[in-house]
Amino acid sequence: MTSLAVAIQGELGSNSELAVREYYDGATVDLTIVPCRTFDELFDAVHEGRAHTAMAPLENSLAGSIHDVWRLLVERHLPVCGELRLRIAHCLIGLPGSDLTQIRRVRSHPQALAQCQQFLQGLPDVEIEAVYDTAGAVQMLIAEGDRQEAAIASAQAAADHEMEVIARDLCEGENFTRFLALGKAPEGVGQTRMPAGELKTTLVLQMGSTASGLSSVLGELARQDLVVLKVETHKHAGLPWSYDVYLEFSGDVDSTSPRAAIDRVGSLVEAVHVIGSYPSGADVEPRLHQR
Repeated sequence: MTSLAVAIQGELGSNSELAVREYYDGATVDLTIVPCRTFDELFDAVHEGRAHTAMAPLENSLAGSIHDVWRLLVERHLPVCGELRLRIAHCLIGLPGSDLTQIRRVRSHPQALAQCQQFLQGLPDVEIEAVYDTAGAVQMLIAEGDRQEAAIASAQAAADHEMEVIARDLCEGENFTRFLALGKAPEGVGQTRMPAGELKTTLVLQMGSTASGLSSVLGELARQDLVVLKVETHKHAGLPWSYDVYLEFSGDVDSTSPRAAIDRVGSLVEAVHVIGSYPSGADVEPRLHQR
């Protein structure tokens, strides 16, 4: 069986690990998870050969895009293999025997805290602390051993450490995180259970001094009959009044119409960064895995 090392940002039990397990479910592969504290370290792990591939969260249906990952896709390019949208079911986790009335501090990743904002606003006397990872917050809880502490993480993280799930499904609305599988898997890795959807293309455009040229960009895509799947303008940090545009459309970058559109768009913007073309992913429910 072929070995496959996959880098994630976070610890075992995080939603990133669950995304890896679902994406490679059914593949003929001996899977190893490589935890990383930051997204920069995740890209380093692949570029330096400590991992074959990576699983990186790109955007959340409630909290929006994860801009550090978009930035790194431009600066530290890795090929995109595919994607999936994992349903996120956040739990409030405490020490065994804990209950909600005892909790005075909650820790989790900033994205998880943002996704659970309404729930947290209902806890007015509780301190909220952002840390590097959801599952990492559970490890901190165990290390401190304080019943007034809690973490927001997956049910998997609670099961892994035999912790108490105080409350479940902390988010209102459909909470999905879209993950990209990055890097090139070694030969011998079989097909995953992810359905092979239609190809889509992801770009990042640098718009220069303003975003006013976006209408012309979209006009070029329309002229080539390309369906726009995502368009989002984001301030380019460090450059005055400069903006990036996250742009996705249906089709393969190597096909005639997408290539013609990209060539024309290149004359309208400061720079075009082609992140890749890959099969559209599916919505996936997380499962509890036995260790």
